[in-house]
Amino acid sequence: MKLFQLLPLIFIAFALSANPNQKVLENTENYVFKETPNLDLKIYVFKPDTWNASQENPAIVFYFGGGWNSRHITQFVAYAQYYALKGFVCFIPNYRVRSTDNSQALDSVRDAQDAFAYVRKNVKQFGIDSSRIAASGGSAGGHLAASLGTLKDSKNKELSKPNALILFNPVCVVDSDKNPKRYDFARLGAEGHEISPYHNVSDKVPPTIIYHGTEDRLVPYQTAKMFHEKMLEAGNDCTLIPFEGKDHGFFNHGKHLAESDYRKTLNYTDEFLSKIGWMSAN
Repeated sequence: MKLFQLLPLIFIAFALSANPNQKVLENTENYVFKETPNLDLKIYVFKPDTWNASQENPAIVFYFGGGWNSRHITQFVAYAQYYALKGFVCFIPNYRVRSTDNSQALDSVRDAQDAFAYVRKNVKQFGIDSSRIAASGGSAGGHLAASLGTLKDSKNKELSKPNALILFNPVCVVDSDKNPKRYDFARLGAEGHEISPYHNVSDKVPPTIIYHGTEDRLVPYQTAKMFHEKMLEAGNDCTLIPFEGKDHGFFNHGKHLAESDYRKTLNYTDEFLSKIGWMSAN
């Protein structure tokens, strides 16, 4: 075989070795939850080893980050695997992003709502307790998860409402008045406040935990504080865990290290899930 014919195969092999989670995802049970003009959106399912359809397991739906622009779909594979071992049914849905689908943030929100509604519609198929389904995500994915807990969904109604939120450096304040360059209509597809979790907090938002680096240069820590304080003012159960001196995406690193920020977020999440009665305390 000639070198130019080998190059694509070499590139694919390198990509898989550089990101083994991509291969994990490709071999994971998946379903099409939504058809769009550009692509069929799949949702990937991670089940406990002892799973059967008659069970009523808790569940977590993880939304990847990427500024509504990039597709980092493997971001939460390790989290999904970890919580599957803990007895959760975990999901990683795809959603449209601007770089490949010419979409806007509003499209991502709608895809996130449809993905969550798909899970809730199929609780019996997936062996899930409908009263224990959390939404989680990082950065723009954190925005999507927070949106599920705060925004109204005229299409899916209560089907897209989570029972808990687990947020990693989420975009909670979307304010095109104060930041018109970042949150212009062309990028959002909506006026900023329409899809801003902070501006849509009510007293109905489910129990929430937030992890945020205090030195985050992309999504300022102050915005997490604003959201947290507004949640408390509304009477909601909300905990903000600051990671001192950490920048954006701090939780993605050191998965093999016992004292990494990744491990710390797992420990905090375990405590949170134990507190709300979704898993036994170790």
